[in-house]
Amino acid sequence: MNYEKHYIALMERSRTRTLTGYVEKHHILPRCLGGTDEIHNIAVLTPEEHFVAHQLLIKMHPGNRDLIYAAQLMTVHHTDTRANNKLFGWLRKQCAKAMSVQTKQWIAENGHPKGMLGKKHTEESNKRRSIACKAAMTESIGVAIYAFNMDGTFFKQYNTITECAVDLKTSPSNVKYTADGKFGHCKGKQLRYEMMPSVDSYISPFAGVKKQTYTCPHCGKQGAGPAMKKWHFDNCKERNK
Repeated sequence: MNYEKHYIALMERSRTRTLTGYVEKHHILPRCLGGTDEIHNIAVLTPEEHFVAHQLLIKMHPGNRDLIYAAQLMTVHHTDTRANNKLFGWLRKQCAKAMSVQTKQWIAENGHPKGMLGKKHTEESNKRRSIACKAAMTESIGVAIYAFNMDGTFFKQYNTITECAVDLKTSPSNVKYTADGKFGHCKGKQLRYEMMPSVDSYISPFAGVKKQTYTCPHCGKQGAGPAMKKWHFDNCKERNK
C-alpha cells in the first residue's frame, strides 16, 4: 500500500472543506521531522482522521520513536473515546520496541541506573530488603525515624511512619521508608531511617489466622477467597450437568 499517497490525499482534503464541531490540529510535516507551527503546515482534521494520519506517518517512517510515542499518547483520552477501540496491538508493540531500543542505548552509554546489571543480590541484601518490606507492611514497626531540620539540626525521633506523618501533618504515603541508614525528605524535614533489633523477630499479623473455606455444592471443590465465588456456586460449570 502506498501510505504516502493516502496521507497526502488526507491532507489535501482538509484544505478544501469547513468542519463543524470538535476538530483537532495536525502538523502536516511533524516537528520531529523538521516541521514548523506555521499555518501552511497545519491541517484541521476530525479526531478519527487525526489518529489515522499518525498511523500513516508511522508506516511512512518506521522506527521513528517520536512518531510512535505521539500516536501512543493519542490512545489515552479523558473521554475514553479512543482507549477502547483504537489502542491497536501493533501500535503497542511498536511503542514497546522503540522504548526497548531507547533504554538499551541509554544503559550502554550511561550504565545501569541501579548499578545491578549482571549482578545478584547477596543473601544479606535479600534479608535486609525482606525485613524492610515486612516493616513497611506493619506501618514500619521496628523502624526508627530521625527527623532533622534542613540546616542539619536534630528535630525529633519517631517509631512509626504513621506517627511521623501525623506530627508533620501529611499522609503516611509521603513518609516513604527507603532503607536502613538512607535519607528522605518530607515537609521540610530530612528523615533518616534505621532498623531496630525488634524487627528481626517480626511476626506476621496474619500468623495463625485461618481463612474461611467454602465447598461448592455442584462440583465439591473446596477453597477460600473471591475465586471460589467467581468460578463456583452459581457460576460453576458443573451446575447444569
